[in-house]
Amino acid sequence: MAAGRRRIRPVTSTTSGAPQRDTTLAVELSRLAAAGEPSTRDEDPERLLSAVAAFHDIARVAVDLQTQAARTAHDSGVSWARIGALLGVSRQAVQQRFDPNYVEAPAGAAEGRILGPVTRAEEMVHLEAAGAQGWKLVEARHGEHRLVHTGGVWEVHRVSILSPRPLPAAGDGWQAAATRFPDCFYVRPEQAD
Repeated sequence: MAAGRRRIRPVTSTTSGAPQRDTTLAVELSRLAAAGEPSTRDEDPERLLSAVAAFHDIARVAVDLQTQAARTAHDSGVSWARIGALLGVSRQAVQQRFDPNYVEAPAGAAEGRILGPVTRAEEMVHLEAAGAQGWKLVEARHGEHRLVHTGGVWEVHRVSILSPRPLPAAGDGWQAAATRFPDCFYVRPEQAD
């Protein structure tokens, strides 16, 4: 290879139309990572460092969401082999990576309690009852939820990201508490009538 020339790697993808989708996604993620106060310099070192940190957070959250999506697909009847084929790995590799029976508490996680096992159909009744007793939802998993006791009373709202309904508004006091693809859970301190 001649000096100064770079080798171009072929674009690989798991689905058709992915290069355009990848570009669109890259632009949206770049906007998200660069969000903040405008700078007079395009290459402001502090903004660039902030973007590096934002991309780190995006990657971490994306891995967690992919795990949740794979578990949801499998729980809905999609085989580990089909999920593995989509990701370009074996059935065994994808099953080891996304095994729904393996649950590890995040480092530095607050102490609390686990609510479960519960099905998606019954979880809101249990989350609302726990919220009325001062337990705040902090993490949603398939079949169980992690709660911390705050002493205050909490309302809980679940919205599927696949639904056309709008997400609860921060202006109404709602705060994102947890995600478990495709659901987003919001909580707010109970408001007096």
